[in-house]
Amino acid sequence: MKDNEDVTARPEIVHEWLDALHARHVATYRPKEFTHALQALSVRYVERRKELGARSPLDSAGKRAAFAAFYAPLHFLTVREVLKQVAGSSSPERIADLGCGTGVCGAAWALHSQSRRAAGSDPVVAGVDDNQWAVDEARWNLKTLGIDGRVTRGDLTTVVKGSLAVDAIVLGWAVNELTAEARSVLLPKLVEFATGRGPVLIVEPLSHAVSPWWSEWAAAFAPAGGRADEWKFHIEQPAMLKELSHRAGFRRDVLGARSIWAAPTSGGSAPA
Repeated sequence: MKDNEDVTARPEIVHEWLDALHARHVATYRPKEFTHALQALSVRYVERRKELGARSPLDSAGKRAAFAAFYAPLHFLTVREVLKQVAGSSSPERIADLGCGTGVCGAAWALHSQSRRAAGSDPVVAGVDDNQWAVDEARWNLKTLGIDGRVTRGDLTTVVKGSLAVDAIVLGWAVNELTAEARSVLLPKLVEFATGRGPVLIVEPLSHAVSPWWSEWAAAFAPAGGRADEWKFHIEQPAMLKELSHRAGFRRDVLGARSIWAAPTSGGSAPA
């Protein structure tokens, strides 16, 4: 890859991955079956999230397939767009994806960083999640996208208490799933990292109901030069996602999220 080449100039990376996702998850179901699973997941995960309590919304093979083939790519695309706006010239070599789920947030950052690094110095992703299905899926996603990575099963708050041998940290759609106690452990560790070690990116849904702690976290990162943003990205989505969205009766023409970005003053982009 040429120096400073943007990953968006090589759409085959994402297109081939989406084709592989389709074969892995979508094609194994009849169209109506997959659509029903996607709709059921949307109702449980998005619309009735508070009713789940400690139960996982991914409690069936169909819902897991729907998440892996639809929501995970949307998260990937969203993180990619956020990084274009906030990361500046930051190009970390070792990225920790905490609460990584299917690994797409770390993958998006790795590809973004890869496009800005010299040939032969590709980024490495270290993911951790407490769900074994997600761990297996993250390993597959990283391998399919050609990203060097290691994903383990574990508790992210335990990980941050240790010595993180990484240059950057991302948490995508993960902090809102933690308890208040876990967030109280995590926040000062992340602020400390962003102040002296490397960039931290946190991405969450736009809904304030999902993340009532958001203002507190944004304020905590402010002394570290942090910025908090709300985004609505109008992009041309890949054909597979458009088709699945249409079949399920969704309107997904806009990618919405909010983010916190903080980095040592010697790197990254300046707060807006």
